[in-house]
Amino acid sequence: MDFSIVPVSKVFKTYEGQARIADLNKKSSVKRAQGQKDQVTISSAARQALWKSLLEDALQVKAQESSAIGTSKPEPTPTEDFVPGI
Repeated sequence: MDFSIVPVSKVFKTYEGQARIADLNKKSSVKRAQGQKDQVTISSAARQALWKSLLEDALQVKAQESSAIGTSKPEPTPTEDFVPGI
């Protein structure tokens, strides 16, 4: 089991700081609604940039797939001596 050694003065200093923050929060007149949610909006320029990025990614994937198809090995042709799959 590990123990940490902390001076008592540091512990009380941290406690007093937290107590001061709690007092300030109690005096704050800001009211928060329960279930409050943040709302985020995306600008039209950002939306266009997103679509452009998605389209470019899709085109790159399609180009990679077509190049992969062109470089694949041809199917072996069966002969009398060799029958594929046996």
